[in-house]
Amino acid sequence: MTMVDTSAAQLDRLLDPRSIAVIGASTNPSKRGYQAIRALQEAGYRYPVYPVNPKAAEILGLAVVPSIDALPEGIDAALIALPGTAVPDALRECAAAGIPGAVVLANGFKEIGAAGEDLERRLREAIDETGIRVIGPNTSGMLNVHSGANLVGLPGVPQGPISVVTQSGNMLLSLVNDDKQLHGPGFHAYVGLGNQSDVGYDECIAALARQPETGAVALHSEGFRDGRALLETIAATSAETPIVLLRGGRSEIGQRTALSHTGSIAGSDAVASAVLRQAGAELVERSDELAVVAGALATTAAVPAGRAVAILSDGGGHATLAADALSAAGVPLAEISPDTGAALQSVLGPAAAVHNPIDVAGATDADPALFATCVENLMADPGVGLVLIVGLYGGYHVRFDPALRAAEDSTAHALLRATGDARVPLLVQSCYAGEELENHAILREGGVQVVSSIDHAVRAVTALHRRGRRQATVADRSALRLPAAAAPERAVGALDEPEARRLVEKAGVDVGPWALAADPAAAAQAVRGFGRPCALKIVSPQVLHKSDAGGVILGVTADDAEQCAERMVDTVLANVPEARIDGIVVTPMADKGVELLVGATRDPIFGPVVAFGTGGVLVEALADVTFRAAPFTRLEALEMIDETVASRMLDGYRNLPAVDRDALADFLVHVGDVVSAEPQLSELDLNPVIASGSSVLPVDVRVILAD
Repeated sequence: MTMVDTSAAQLDRLLDPRSIAVIGASTNPSKRGYQAIRALQEAGYRYPVYPVNPKAAEILGLAVVPSIDALPEGIDAALIALPGTAVPDALRECAAAGIPGAVVLANGFKEIGAAGEDLERRLREAIDETGIRVIGPNTSGMLNVHSGANLVGLPGVPQGPISVVTQSGNMLLSLVNDDKQLHGPGFHAYVGLGNQSDVGYDECIAALARQPETGAVALHSEGFRDGRALLETIAATSAETPIVLLRGGRSEIGQRTALSHTGSIAGSDAVASAVLRQAGAELVERSDELAVVAGALATTAAVPAGRAVAILSDGGGHATLAADALSAAGVPLAEISPDTGAALQSVLGPAAAVHNPIDVAGATDADPALFATCVENLMADPGVGLVLIVGLYGGYHVRFDPALRAAEDSTAHALLRATGDARVPLLVQSCYAGEELENHAILREGGVQVVSSIDHAVRAVTALHRRGRRQATVADRSALRLPAAAAPERAVGALDEPEARRLVEKAGVDVGPWALAADPAAAAQAVRGFGRPCALKIVSPQVLHKSDAGGVILGVTADDAEQCAERMVDTVLANVPEARIDGIVVTPMADKGVELLVGATRDPIFGPVVAFGTGGVLVEALADVTFRAAPFTRLEALEMIDETVASRMLDGYRNLPAVDRDALADFLVHVGDVVSAEPQLSELDLNPVIASGSSVLPVDVRVILAD
C-alpha cells in the first residue's frame, strides 16, 4: 500500500487545496456529488476540479474521470461523497493515487452507536495503513473562502480574517448569520470536524494559524479527543493568533470518581475552563459572543499591558452601562491626566464631563467632527490603551440633520488616521450599527469594529484587555509540554504515607520533618527527638482513612508518646482486626497558619492538573478551588493563587500570619512537576497545607497510582 506524506504540509494542502477530486460526483442535482461541484463553481474556485464517476462523461461542463486511479498526479484534496461502506476502500485508492487528504461527508459511523462502530474501525484502519489525512466522517465539510474551495455548499460566506473549527455545521450557519448582522469582518476558512476520526482541533488550529489570512480562530466544541494536545497547540499559537472558544456539553467533560478531596471537588467544567484559559484561549459563554469577540480580536490590536480604557460617550446612560460592565469584567478605566482633561474641556465646553467616562454633553450634536478631536486627545494620553465610543455615533445625520452625513463620513476617516497614528485601538458601539451607514462602513473597512450592543462592545474590549496582559507575559508562561513518560514501576493503588512522602520529596516538594517509627517505643523516641508536640499516624495498607479507624492522635508530647502510640495501635486493631501495622508516622505539629488545599489529579482529557484553594474543614463547604494544567510556571501559580478566596487570607487576615506568595507559588510549581513527571500518579492530596511566612508544609500526603 502506498504511504502518503505525513508532514504538516499534507494537512496544509488539504485545508488550502489547489486541485480537488470529487469522488462520487453525480449528474443528479439533488446529490451532494453534484452540489459540491456547483458550489465550487459558484464560489469562484479557480483551480482544477476532477469529478470521479464511472458512468458519466460530463458534469456541469467538466470532463469526468472514470476512477480514482485514473486521476492525474498532484491533486491536493478529495471530497468523498460516497455511502459510508464504500469510504475505507476509497481512502486507500486516494492514498495510492498520492492524494494527501480527504473530506468524508458520509454518516452512519460511530455517531449512531454500536451499529457504526465497526465501520469507523475499518475507516481508521485505512487511515493508519496509508497515512492519508481525513476530515470527518459525518462532517459538514471544509471551506476556504479565500480560494473558493467551498466543500460545504453554503453560499454567500463573506471573506475576512476569521477561521472556524466546529463539530457542528449549524454553528457555521449561526456564525455566518451573526457576522452578517454585525457587519463583521468575515471569514477565511472553516473545518467541520465531524467524528474526528483523524484530524482534530489541535492540528486544525496549528494549520489555520499558519495561513496568513487567518486573523483569529473561532472554535465550537462538544468535547475534545486529545485535550493535552489542544492545550499545547493553543499555548504555542495563541500569542500570534487569537483563539476564541465556545464549549457545549460542559457538564459532561472529565467525569470521574475520586477518593481524595481534590478529585471530589474538581468539577469538570471548572478544570476545563481554567486550563483552557491558562493555555491562552479566550472563552465565551454565549453563542452570540463568538463571532463578535473573534472579529474584534482578528482586527483590533490588544490593549497594551499597563494601560486602560477610555469611554467616550454622547449620553450618560450608555456611559454608565459601559463603565459598570467593564468594572464587573475586571477591566480598568484609564485615569485621564489633567492635561488631557483640560484639552477635552476646551473642545467640548464647560458642560462636558471630562473624567473617564467622558460625556460630550451634546457638543457633538451639531459637529460630529469633535469625536475625532476628542479621540486624538485621549489616544495621546499615556494611560489610555483603547478608546471605546458609545452612544449613537455615526447616526447623527439620521437622528438630527441629513446635512451632517458628509461630516460624519469625514470624521470616520479622521478616526482611522487617529488610531493608526497613535497605534491605540478604537472600538465603537452605536445604536445605528445595524443600519447600512457609510461612515460605519469606512471604519469597518479600516479594521475598527462597530457593534450595536454595549454588552458585545464590553465583551470585545474585555478580550482585548486580557490579550494585552497575556502578550506581555508570554515569555514567563509554560508551553505545557509533558516530559517523556517513563515505564510504569509501581503497583497501582494507594501508597502508604511514608511511600507517598518519599515520592513527592524526591521531586523537590518540601513535606517538612517526619519520621517512620516501627513501634510505640520508636515513636516516643522520635517525638523526643523533634522536641515539640507531634502527630502520630498509623501506617497500614488496610486503613486508608486513618481518622475513621482511630489511627491519628494529635498534640502528643514526649511524656505520653509511647502510651498514646500503644493506644492508637490497639484502637486500630479493634476497629480493623485484619489490619497489618507497618509502622507509625511521626510529624511535628504545624505552627499556626492558613489552611490551604493543594492537590493534583490526572484529568482524563487534559492530563495532569493541580488544584489550589481553601483547605481544611472548609474545603467542600466553600468549593474555593482553581486549577492549572501541569507543568506551569511561577507566574501562572501566582495567577492561580489570586483567583481564589484563599488569597485574601494570605496577607495577614485578622489574626492569621502573612504568607509569602512566592514561596507558596514555588510549592505549587513543584507539585505540578511531580504530577507531570509521574505518569502513574492518579491523585495527590495534600489537604490541608499549612502556610505561614515562607513555610508551606502539608499535614497529610496521600498518593494514588494508576496504570
